Amino acid sequence: MDRLYNFQNTQKPDPSMDPKLVEELSAKCPKSSSTDGIISLDQNATSSNTMDVSFYKEIKVSRGVLHIDQKLAIDDLTSKMVTDIANGNDFLVRFGQAMVNLGSVRVISKPKDGEIRRSCRSTCNNPLCV
Repeated sequence: MDRLYNFQNTQKPDPSMDPKLVEELSAKCPKSSSTDGIISLDQNATSSNTMDVSFYKEIKVSRGVLHIDQKLAIDDLTSKMVTDIANGNDFLVRFGQAMVNLGSVRVISKPKDGEIRRSCRSTCNNPLCV
């Protein structure tokens, strides 16, 4: 919501977002809404439920929903990788490597190990928050 309506306390949308995406998301998530809309991170409707290069193509043209995703496309350390994947190079290999890496992440299942949030919108002051 902040990216759409109050990016960095400007009372305006994030200027790095595609204006058409701002319009589309604003229609799905009105400022006055009391509930959260469900938005796919891949704005390509024909492949939003498929693991493919579409997400990377979308962030290359400023259609990343999350700011952190959009930064992948413009950051010096990751932009070449995003371009390579968007062009269809090594997607399956890189996806497989990512799944192997995720397999080594320790899942938090007990409150003493950290905080398991019920709402991702809430903030946490606990250093163990995830």
